[in-house]
Amino acid sequence: MAPQSIGRRGKFRRGRIIVGRPLRNGWRPSVARLAVIGLAPALVVGTAVGAVVQQGRTDSPGVVEAVSADTPYTFSGFGHGHGRGMGQWGAYGYAQEGWTAERIIAHYYGGTTLGTVDDSMIAVRLTGQDDRSLDVYSDSGLRVAGRQIVAGEVAHLTPTPGGGANVVVTSGCSGEVLWQSATDVPWADPIDLGEDRPAGEHLKLCGSDTAYRGALGVVLDGAAARTVNRLSVEDYLRSVVPAEALPGWADSGGAEALRAQAIAARSYALAEKRHEFWQTCDTTDCQVYTGSGAEDSRTDDGVRTTRGVVLMKDGAVVRSEFSASTGGYSAGGTFPPVEDAGDKVAPNRAWAKTLTAGEIGTAFGVGELQAFEVLARNNLGADGGRVTRVRVVGSDRTIETTGAEARAKLGLRSDWFTIAEGADLPAPPSSPAPEPGPEVAIDPFGSGNGASDIEAKFFELGGVEGVLGTPVGPELMLPDELGKFRFFTGGVIVWTPELGAQVIDASFLKDWLPKAGSSE
Repeated sequence: MAPQSIGRRGKFRRGRIIVGRPLRNGWRPSVARLAVIGLAPALVVGTAVGAVVQQGRTDSPGVVEAVSADTPYTFSGFGHGHGRGMGQWGAYGYAQEGWTAERIIAHYYGGTTLGTVDDSMIAVRLTGQDDRSLDVYSDSGLRVAGRQIVAGEVAHLTPTPGGGANVVVTSGCSGEVLWQSATDVPWADPIDLGEDRPAGEHLKLCGSDTAYRGALGVVLDGAAARTVNRLSVEDYLRSVVPAEALPGWADSGGAEALRAQAIAARSYALAEKRHEFWQTCDTTDCQVYTGSGAEDSRTDDGVRTTRGVVLMKDGAVVRSEFSASTGGYSAGGTFPPVEDAGDKVAPNRAWAKTLTAGEIGTAFGVGELQAFEVLARNNLGADGGRVTRVRVVGSDRTIETTGAEARAKLGLRSDWFTIAEGADLPAPPSSPAPEPGPEVAIDPFGSGNGASDIEAKFFELGGVEGVLGTPVGPELMLPDELGKFRFFTGGVIVWTPELGAQVIDASFLKDWLPKAGSSE
């Protein structure tokens, strides 16, 4: 029998539900004001199984035992990312309905106005270079330590106390030393620091051939070496926008969504003040920035046609957050929450993930799990909306935390979820995505502003100009949720936690996947 919450003397208490298998009368755990995974054996009179939770009472039975660690529970929910500000899939859906970028922006970022700013520069910390020397070259040569080096020569910069650098110039990345010097100007500059320079002038890094517009420099952050890319904001956005929203949207009625993305990304970047030496970083903690190799003419158009346009409030540029899918309702916070009808096109709008009791207990460090309680929601959207507060009870300790923290620890797509006992339960009903439906590159565990591992590998291999060609569909889940994969015109990228992102032959994957009609 499905577990229910039973109070003292065996009476059922409304509003207090132990989440378990759905009752045959159609009960849904999501409608509960207080949802609980009860994991201990029956503790009171009646047929309930699990922990009895009486919110606000001090004489209720305690949780004293835990079931097997392999007991499965399925988390089902809506959205992908934090849900604050603009939903990128929603913007795409609205663009397909004829909305302009300006209307899209006004919908998601209430209380702001559009303004313009003068051309400016931005400094970006390249986190992949942390604690490394800067080994840089250009096919057109570059300037360093007051001297020009030619094509085929490489400058190696190591930061020194006081803001300078030691410079060693070699023939090739690891050839003979040609000259070395100390300098007070720890920058390698391209032959022309102007905006929109040709690819042959961009600076590249040894070992990766990743190319960057603007200048590259080094600095000490305490005792740690950091590499910084300084370039114009408009050049920076040419890499950020295609990393945060797919250029292919422009081919299916979504060009205005790319313009909206450019405005949001520009505002976010200019509002950033992360460090005295750099404003922002290149990962999902900020906005994904992978250098000039990610640029695409379709997102370039979005940047160019919104040049200098930003979101303003009280005379300042607004830090305009965004995420892949709101699930149908934005989360609120800095910007008023809004219903997001455009999000109906999102392929990742509804989701489900199964975890065991052992995995949940380990994630929160509470020992053997005894109860997981949803204490509060934001009351926005279906099922009571996003989880705002949870309590996790274990054999070692009890903790309370936010829904956002629970999402991060459990690896959920969003903090808008419900819970039911059982494995591999279906995701909540959701409108089908259009075909093709490219997936926005958003890391579900970061700020919501980043590329997936598959996208990162795609851009590493040259993007649409590389060996894989053009994406032909969204990222999809491997059988048994072992990982993800995505088809391209020239092959397939598969990602698993053990192997990371790898390119494989399409025929191998097609032979492995279940055929039509499979029950898997």
